[in-house]
Amino acid sequence: MTVRAVLLSLVSFLFLFPASPVFALLPYLASETAVTVDRGKSKLDIGFQADRWDGSLSTYALKAELTSGLINNLDFSVYVPYLFRMSKGAEDEDGLGDLTLKAKVRFIKGREATPVSIAGQLTVKFPSCDDNKALSQECTGEPDVGIRAIASKEFFPVTVHLNFGYVFIGNPPNDTLDDILTYSLAFDYLTVADRLHVLGELAGETNRYPKSTNGSLTNNTSANPLAALVGLLYDVDVNKALSLASSFGLTNASPDYSVSVGFRYFF
Repeated sequence: MTVRAVLLSLVSFLFLFPASPVFALLPYLASETAVTVDRGKSKLDIGFQADRWDGSLSTYALKAELTSGLINNLDFSVYVPYLFRMSKGAEDEDGLGDLTLKAKVRFIKGREATPVSIAGQLTVKFPSCDDNKALSQECTGEPDVGIRAIASKEFFPVTVHLNFGYVFIGNPPNDTLDDILTYSLAFDYLTVADRLHVLGELAGETNRYPKSTNGSLTNNTSANPLAALVGLLYDVDVNKALSLASSFGLTNASPDYSVSVGFRYFF
């Protein structure tokens, strides 16, 4: 059995399990590139992220995403994470999160004269998370549908990604969630070391939990997640890359800090 067949079998098996609603090009927090995977090619991203919240809560995610180019300028992704939640005074929890499917269409391909790529992406999160787990922040038990506009422009040796999106959140019976607007700006700088990239990102969203315990709306902008990321990506060869990144929360709704490692493989 070829390596490609083994990887496809692995991700097909993972497809049977749930995943979390995090949509990003690893190791970014929320940004995607407008460049699609070529037809007949596939990309496997595997990553691990650790988040620390106000000294009492730690969350971890083991992530896997398979992306395949279906036709020219169109690719399809399957995203699956395994989640861990550890809080003082509470029982540790873990479980598979919600399964997410993504389809990306590149409308404009960047060329030498106009090196800007424009794409649109549709995401659908399925409520397949284990109901026996109390991962309420990550698993809402309802489907979500998101749309995103993506622009990527190369100013060699820098590539910039600008993302704007809107997620229609499926509300549970107690109606505590709200739709969210997402936005991010990221860059990829290819250093003189040739294979080493320096990454940066600013990513935020409007709060999906806008209601207080008494049902009134909160107007505190610090409740909107906003974080900054810095990281490194190393091209092992033309088909493989390793990444290391750290992010810092800029509002109370974001983790105090996060650390992530990742591996990317084209085949």
